[in-house]
Amino acid sequence: MFNKKILFLLSTSLILILACSIDINTAVPTEVPVGNAVATSVAATLQANAAIPNPISAPTQPPPPPAVFTPTVVLSPTPSVPIASVSVDTNCRTGPGQDYEIIGALTVGEKAEIVGKRTSHEYWVIKNPDRNGECWLWGYYAMVAGDTSSLREYDIPEPPLPSPPNAPSNLAAAVVCVAGPPPNFMATINLIWTDNSDDETRFNFYVNGILGGAFLADQTQENFNLPVTGGAPAIIGLSAFNDIGESDIQTIQVECP
Repeated sequence: MFNKKILFLLSTSLILILACSIDINTAVPTEVPVGNAVATSVAATLQANAAIPNPISAPTQPPPPPAVFTPTVVLSPTPSVPIASVSVDTNCRTGPGQDYEIIGALTVGEKAEIVGKRTSHEYWVIKNPDRNGECWLWGYYAMVAGDTSSLREYDIPEPPLPSPPNAPSNLAAAVVCVAGPPPNFMATINLIWTDNSDDETRFNFYVNGILGGAFLADQTQENFNLPVTGGAPAIIGLSAFNDIGESDIQTIQVECP
């Protein structure tokens, strides 16, 4: 009886020892939470999508630049010979200066060939636009086209001897007569003329051949009053004057009825 009890106790102890040595982790199944499973699936999907290369889009071409209008520049041909024109009507003389005679003129819009120059005096020698031959053109108002580097430098001609000024021309008069005690009238005269000289110091004024006064130089018109006898014409004369002498006298007849 005693031996049976000892055997029972040994059997029980052995069972307890075996029970303690069993691994709990292998005995209890592990359950994955539902949320973790979804996260794992999403992560796997994203990883798979990341492995798929994005389609390569065609490169975008930049828009063409706007058209820019470039004006066509038309170059004026260079004349084969140098040509002169002027911005102000300019006299053409026998030499470089006012002491030389006027033998032509280059007017605005005209052109003349340049045949020589006098650089020190700023004059061009051109073919006279008004007659055969050459004349000297002051360069102040001149505009030159073409190459003048090879033109000959002209010698200055001997200045002319001093002379009286050229006579005026184209004398004309407008007359207004106011009656006075018969047979007299007071005539208001507007006298006009062409000045053909640039070296006069005054214009002499004559009535019936007698010097009646003087007008200022470089003018072409004068108004004055003159007593006249009805029916008797008065002869008005005009001349240009300088220190050398006097030009010819130009005359015109005026009359009150």
